[in-house]
Amino acid sequence: MNDRLREKIAMLPESPGCYIMKSRGEIIYVGKAVNLKNRVRQYFHDSYHTPKVQAMVDKVDDFDIVVTNDKLSDLE
Repeated sequence: MNDRLREKIAMLPESPGCYIMKSRGEIIYVGKAVNLKNRVRQYFHDSYHTPKVQAMVDKVDDFDIVVTNDKLSDLE
């Protein structure tokens, strides 16, 4: 994980929203979370991922977020 990712993870809000994982400026994954800080941090701090998820995490060099006002479960 690069220093920029560490800084961005540390500044994530504990709010609901969407996260957009990127590699070299291209979107490689979009997800949603009730708590952005917890969910995004899991990708980079958990020691075990499925091979598919680990392959994605290995490529991530940046991410963006979109904070929402509503609980995401209300949107489904």
